[in-house]
Amino acid sequence: MSLLLILPLALPLGLGAWLFARSGMPLRQQRRLSLIGALGQLGVAVGLLALTAEGQIAATLIGDWPVPYGIVLAADRLSALMLSLTSALALAALAHLSWSAGTQEGNGRHFHALLQLQLFGLAGAFLTADLFNLFVFFEVLLIASYGLLVQGGGPARSRAALHYVVLNMVGSSLFLMGVASIYAVAGTLSLAELSNRLTELAPDQAPLAGAGLLLLIGAFALKSALAPLHAWLVPAYSAALAPVAALFAIMTKVGVYALLRLFAVMPSGDALSSAALAELPLGRLPIQTVVTTGALLTLAVGAIGVVVATELRTMVAYLILVSVGTLLAAVAVGTAEGIAAGLYYLIHTTLITAGLFLLIDVISRGREQGSRLQPAQQPPAAAWLGALFLLGALAIAGLPPLSGFIGKALILDAVQSASGDTSGLHPDWTLNWTAILGSSLLVVIGLSRAGMALFWQGKPSASVADGRGAYAPAAAVLLAASPLLMLLAAPIADYSQTLALQLLDGEDYITAIKELKPVDPPVAPLKETHSVVLGGPP
Repeated sequence: MSLLLILPLALPLGLGAWLFARSGMPLRQQRRLSLIGALGQLGVAVGLLALTAEGQIAATLIGDWPVPYGIVLAADRLSALMLSLTSALALAALAHLSWSAGTQEGNGRHFHALLQLQLFGLAGAFLTADLFNLFVFFEVLLIASYGLLVQGGGPARSRAALHYVVLNMVGSSLFLMGVASIYAVAGTLSLAELSNRLTELAPDQAPLAGAGLLLLIGAFALKSALAPLHAWLVPAYSAALAPVAALFAIMTKVGVYALLRLFAVMPSGDALSSAALAELPLGRLPIQTVVTTGALLTLAVGAIGVVVATELRTMVAYLILVSVGTLLAAVAVGTAEGIAAGLYYLIHTTLITAGLFLLIDVISRGREQGSRLQPAQQPPAAAWLGALFLLGALAIAGLPPLSGFIGKALILDAVQSASGDTSGLHPDWTLNWTAILGSSLLVVIGLSRAGMALFWQGKPSASVADGRGAYAPAAAVLLAASPLLMLLAAPIADYSQTLALQLLDGEDYITAIKELKPVDPPVAPLKETHSVVLGGPP
């Protein structure tokens, strides 16, 4: 069990360090090594998925230090699912590189090393069991993503990278201040300890704890690209190399994952509406309402962006915003049904948007106009690529009978069911329905316009498809996930429901961490007075 938790970190970290040391190695060999590493990580992730499928929590101590002082890695159904999605995207992105004509790494010697380090950061973020190490892994994956974003050079990438760095540094600062504030009053950052500690706070400690939680929510909202904190996403995703953008499809989901973990440890699911923290200025404003408002605004911005986009890459980047808004509208419901519907939709949208990034890369390289939406020339293998584009468009727009339709139907049902709650915490369902269905209509209009410009109005290409890469096999595999998710909708929905119940209950997760014991305990036991806790319990 411990090996399954350590390998997702050890494999990419070791391979990334080795690739940095051997940066002069030919790119073809680096690709092969990266592919082998991604395949190994996918195997480990699937092993964790199987291990946690029946509700078991895998947990281990790093360095054999006791809880809460040691670094704890823990995996439940949610962690294993996110790790499996990340590994699948990495494998697809690297396969796309191997099958594509020309050098897609942007002639960067450290491309594959940076990609492995990003996988290390992502795996750590999904497996860590305390907020401080979550911050550390966030910084690792963000530093690696900075390097990946500028691969290929050019003013557009440099400008996008600058915006990306500045805004995410703001998010990291909010994250660190939030962590410090919570530690000052709770005396711990362990996810297994925080839930109880927050309910036991003295009245004079509540404002600082509430401020810390607000800072964390703001940081995670920025990293999720929740409007109005979304300005970094479209320039970065549209400027990145296609394999990088495909892997970035999981990046916003890291923020959503962090929000889910934070909501799970909040007292009564919503710390800012609890009596202990009600003295804050925002204490009487339910978090569900704040997140829902941001989600609906994100939906509107993304859907309008899809309609007005003039380039394919920009259009798919706006589709990421639409997916973030839809997903957070489900998470904000706060019920097991809402979270389960959001998780089904998360699987769907992560795979489909990544597949679309890879597909438009092939389409753009086959046209003289590149990714610009001008009806001048069709790409080679237009019939096959057009069929894939149609599949991706139907799936991401949420049209029946594909998985996007099922995911949105589950979300709409969960929103309507929650609106009957007499607590008043949930907004009226009609606003959510209007935003989700209206955004779907705008996405259909935007993608229809793009499809007509690419495959209907343009002239047939005089060139012949060259090699397997011209048929976008990696994109085809990712896009084929939509009909597969449709066929397996019932078991996946059931799995998502049990996952949501496990997340909201949290007892098994907490117990598994608290029961960890070091094999060789320290000679002298650690005492609570080992560190000074500002404003904390004596």
